[in-house]
Amino acid sequence: MSQTDRRTFLGSAAALAATGLGTLEAAAPSETVNMAVLGCGRGSSLARYFSQVKDSQVVAICDVDESRGQALCAQIGQLSGRRPEYVVDYRTLLDRKDVDALAVATPDHWHAPVTINACLAGKDVYVEKPCSHNVHEGRMAVTAARKHKRIVQHGTNLRAAPHYKQAWKLIADGELGKVMMVKAINNQRRGRMAHRKDEPVPKGVNYDIWVGPAPMKPFNRNRFHTGWHWLWDYGTGDLGNDGVHQVDIGRWALNLGAPKAVSCSGAKLGWKGDAHEVPDAMVVTWEYDDLLYVFEQRDFTPYRMQAHMNDNDNIIYGDNGYMMVDRDGYRIFHRGGKPGKKFYKKWTDDGGHYRNFVACVKNRNQDALNADILEGHYSSMLCHLGNIAYRTGKRLEFDGETETFTNDKSANQYLTREYRKGYELPKV
Repeated sequence: MSQTDRRTFLGSAAALAATGLGTLEAAAPSETVNMAVLGCGRGSSLARYFSQVKDSQVVAICDVDESRGQALCAQIGQLSGRRPEYVVDYRTLLDRKDVDALAVATPDHWHAPVTINACLAGKDVYVEKPCSHNVHEGRMAVTAARKHKRIVQHGTNLRAAPHYKQAWKLIADGELGKVMMVKAINNQRRGRMAHRKDEPVPKGVNYDIWVGPAPMKPFNRNRFHTGWHWLWDYGTGDLGNDGVHQVDIGRWALNLGAPKAVSCSGAKLGWKGDAHEVPDAMVVTWEYDDLLYVFEQRDFTPYRMQAHMNDNDNIIYGDNGYMMVDRDGYRIFHRGGKPGKKFYKKWTDDGGHYRNFVACVKNRNQDALNADILEGHYSSMLCHLGNIAYRTGKRLEFDGETETFTNDKSANQYLTREYRKGYELPKV
């Protein structure tokens, strides 16, 4: 698609949505929700789930890499008995009446632009975490979803584990006393990323669409499959990649919104001298009125933490006790280490988060979503703010109403980005 065609396409789609016709004329989901899955990394798992969830089927697979896209189409065809259509450009899906919803598992820098354009076109969206590459476009995604009455689920699928709500009720009932600190912990074993030379674009790859709103740079394997996570133009580091799960859980526990301030200490320790742009070790602190929320990241650890049930979890500290909680359960300890209430049952992702999305698409009940886009925006926002504090090296004060920094105007540049010509965000 040429630059002129691309601008015309986006302009006409935005104009249609602005009239309200895009939403009003969109066909209501049938008894079977027709899904298009974008991206064949994490998207391969989503495609398998949505092809097997009751009342859902995958009708299209979209990926800029034809070899991966066609391979996933074949896999889903064998699994479900219906081979999805392979699509290169997601924008061709927006006008299709046989597509009810998009599952967005692209690189991070495409999450919000696809979500926004899909909402404007009258499509529902399942968007992987984080739901945005920056704070501004995350808020735009919320606005688009609300204005066009779209069902948008965030990919923080740990919320489907059944024991969390039980744990939050114990906190609300005062089991821990007054909570004054929450800690989210993310341990991973991430390998080093060697420096690579630029090279020609591989055959069958539409690199222009892959780059999308980001600055155009030569093709490099480090910028492509998986490596993009660790480069600022496309990814959000492990804070946004995997840490967002624990950030979301701790925020959910106490219904936290935007913080008043953020600070971060971070470093490349195990990754020193390699091609990663993001840190492998971070300590982020978000400040609230009477609570500190702390995030610890260690991407060089091949082990679980002593006394923890899982590699990644949350600790919620009150003046009468603390709770250790993860995807498999929770344990409470009181003064002197005296054990309190506990629960443990190994949790595996059985598709509950995806069934929840399909059900809400059908019944149009936004309030029943496990992780509505607004929840996704706040959890993603905390990750973005932590990364910005790391990149600036400053403690930044934040206005939750305007979603801007108040004590360092120069830091506001990181709250949005300059979008490449032809891939600008539409008006919402």
